[in-house]
Amino acid sequence: MGGTKVCPFGSTEKTRTMILTALGVVKVATAAQLRRLMAPGHAANQTILNGAKDLAAHGLVVSLGSAKSVNANGNRVTEKLWNLTPAGLEAAGVVLEREVRDMGSTAKASVASGAPHARKVTDTITAFIQPVPVPTKPVVRKNRPAPLPAAAPPSHRRASARSTRGRPKSSCPSADLSSTP
Repeated sequence: MGGTKVCPFGSTEKTRTMILTALGVVKVATAAQLRRLMAPGHAANQTILNGAKDLAAHGLVVSLGSAKSVNANGNRVTEKLWNLTPAGLEAAGVVLEREVRDMGSTAKASVASGAPHARKVTDTITAFIQPVPVPTKPVVRKNRPAPLPAAAPPSHRRASARSTRGRPKSSCPSADLSSTP
């Protein structure tokens, strides 16, 4: 594997280092947020989850709470929130080459409430660091849509609405109710 050590749990040293780096900065994040921050080209969170579980087994990160959100399909999802332990904060300090006293806390208290503010901050950071989309050449439209019918003047609409009162409504929107007896 070219010098990359694989943990018995399944993640690589590089993945674990990325997680420590991200949590050293943002303090609290879900696996999806960590993936978007550190590995935006990956589609699945499983690599990040494996790395977080490896770090948890070594006592460097912990999941003390969860976050509820709505996914792209409109389904409610619950995800574990990951944060550093005191030992993990020290390890992140080594990775980031910073003193532990300059890194702040482990944000343990915010995890219990779902860390809504911390998650929004992480989402904002993610939005700013996303790669700039590559401009594309516009596609020339071959077929023009048919023009929409002109709208009737407001007085005509009111008169037609009054003339249809008391008549049965058709389930077909194109049915002409004014011609029914």
